[in-house]
Amino acid sequence: MDLMPTDEAGWVRIASEAHTASTTYFDTAIRKSILDNLRQFQSQHPQGSKYLSDAFRARSKFFRPKTRASVRKNEAIAAEAFFSTMDVVSVTAGNPDDPMQQGSAEIMQQLLQYRLTKPGSIPWFLTCIGAYQDAQVQGIVCSYQSWQKTRRYDRPTIALKPIENIRFDPSSDWKDPVNTSPYFIEMIPMYVKDVMARMVIDGKTGESKWRPASAETLLKASTGYSDVVRLQREQGRVDPKTFQSGITQFSVVWVHRNIVEIDGTDWVFHTLGKESLLDEPQPIDRVWFHGRRPYVMGFAVLETHRPYPSSPVSLTKDIQAELNDNANQRSDNVKFAMNKRYLVKRTAQVDLRSLQRNVPSSTTMVNDPEKDIKIIETADVTRSAFEEQDRLNLDFDDLAGSFSQASVQANRKLNETVGGMNILTKDASQISGYQLRTFVETWVEPVLAQLVQLEQHYETDEVILALAGEKAQLLQKYGINAITDELLMQDLTVNVNVGVGATNPHDQLTNFITGMTSVRDLLADGTMERFGIDVGEVFKEVFGKLGYKDGKRFFPDAEDPRITALQNTVKEMQAAIEKKKSPEEIAAIVKKLNAEARNIDAKTVKDGVESAFSAIQTAEVITAIPQVAPVADKVLQAAGYIFPIPPGVDPNLPFPGSPGVPQLTPTSAAASVAPPPGSVPPPELHQNTSPGFPARPAGPSVGLGAGSETMRSDSAGL
Repeated sequence: MDLMPTDEAGWVRIASEAHTASTTYFDTAIRKSILDNLRQFQSQHPQGSKYLSDAFRARSKFFRPKTRASVRKNEAIAAEAFFSTMDVVSVTAGNPDDPMQQGSAEIMQQLLQYRLTKPGSIPWFLTCIGAYQDAQVQGIVCSYQSWQKTRRYDRPTIALKPIENIRFDPSSDWKDPVNTSPYFIEMIPMYVKDVMARMVIDGKTGESKWRPASAETLLKASTGYSDVVRLQREQGRVDPKTFQSGITQFSVVWVHRNIVEIDGTDWVFHTLGKESLLDEPQPIDRVWFHGRRPYVMGFAVLETHRPYPSSPVSLTKDIQAELNDNANQRSDNVKFAMNKRYLVKRTAQVDLRSLQRNVPSSTTMVNDPEKDIKIIETADVTRSAFEEQDRLNLDFDDLAGSFSQASVQANRKLNETVGGMNILTKDASQISGYQLRTFVETWVEPVLAQLVQLEQHYETDEVILALAGEKAQLLQKYGINAITDELLMQDLTVNVNVGVGATNPHDQLTNFITGMTSVRDLLADGTMERFGIDVGEVFKEVFGKLGYKDGKRFFPDAEDPRITALQNTVKEMQAAIEKKKSPEEIAAIVKKLNAEARNIDAKTVKDGVESAFSAIQTAEVITAIPQVAPVADKVLQAAGYIFPIPPGVDPNLPFPGSPGVPQLTPTSAAASVAPPPGSVPPPELHQNTSPGFPARPAGPSVGLGAGSETMRSDSAGL
């Protein structure tokens, strides 16, 4: 079956069907919960509450802002975790052994740091904390990452999108609804002047970006949506997106960006509302270079198999309602105790206005005070009401992961000691840290990964690139003196250095010092290295237990810190020598060091010769007495000797026939050395090595032994 539309009406029909189906689900299942969460965050009772009825018009209807306080505390925790230091984000190379990727990671980290902190670029503080607020209130946060290139700006952008303007299939995968939904629609409010500007024909190409639309179509697209969630955000104000009397250049119309999957390929096109097609549908890789949907959706509460998870605000709504009831009933009780309620006899002539005003020092006119008026006595608030409030506060704090003064006051024994206070704050820190880590994994890191891709493809500002390269010290560290496309387009990984249990600055510092002290103590005496311990794995384990992912940010190369310290010491000594010593002294030191090096080489040769000579003597003994060979093998094994492979051949000992060993014979040796002038040439040496050669001479004056001393009688020759 061919699902590809062949005309404009087909594409409009697909967009309309997708929008209608997703909007129906959103209106029936999601919109009310988001609306109630917003009202609770704004300290307002939910729709349908008894406090909004006419019966409670004159009753106490306070809303205790526990929810707002909890959200603000979590925002403060996130601000401390993300922005207490400048280098929260770290970029690592996919292959740490590749200098090109290492250099790319260094410069990309500097580019990210510039874009996230430089005024006039991405307002990262507002964006990050705003996204965390959306995740806490709505349950889900959505953002759109793009590169903004106009006459005024040439920069990456991260735009938070209201969840009521996003549509996707509710049957998509809960882990990644953006990329698993068969369609993804963003409803974009745009000024008419911006829409008309895209409909103007370009003088160079002779075409317009969008197709022209009539005023009637623009009017339909401008009045089609008035969202109650958006109205609730305005807290009773008129919806600014629909407040208009006619079509002007500043009127707002709704443009849909539609991403629809057909036959395994995503197609991107825009429609004006659900009425008309604005541009020709294109494959996604022609619109965005990476070929992926440039949206990210994250959350703070993990709920499996729910594309729209609950929010922390919705988790505490029932306890918040009980807190409100408790506070309002106490307030009514106090009012009745201080301002009495009266029973007035019918038809009695009593000044009712005076009784209702109950003004101090006032006078109320009655005919018979004993019979016409009766005061209803109301007992004061009991202790149980306040104890109930304390228990509700504890339940709220446990569920929300917050730590308040009510938690301290309700635990009288624990709050009297420092250890008790640490116990009280531990559980709250765990929940808030877990919630923050969930947000980092689902939104922060994916967003920054897309930001890295945008920087790799679109960053052309030479000043920014040069500044980033200088801060990254590419030339000094990796010998890279030019920033090229090949350098930027490397495989990189983005990590956010916010771990579980690292939401309190004091705890962060304590954990850091503990980790550094533990590493120092483990590697101080070198015992672990003698057993072959992996130093890099030690770093990961120690800092992983303290809430960090690993220790790469502090030890990039995972080397033995003692080796690094020695290398730094050598560099410092070299620098000190260059400053304090004259060139002649430096030359003398170098000469001395070279002599010591030659001495070491000579000693090595001497030791090798002695070892070889000892081995030859041992071989002679074994040849003469073969029975000692097994005993010698056992002695060598006990001493730790490793037998060579293959057996019987020592690869470090040259032997006849091996490459590089000269094969000298007596004749060749004699021929290679010329006798000095005037000397007697040595006799010719024969190759016969038989014990019977030469034959026994006839007398002492014959043969090679002529003239040598011989055994003879003392009287010979006398």
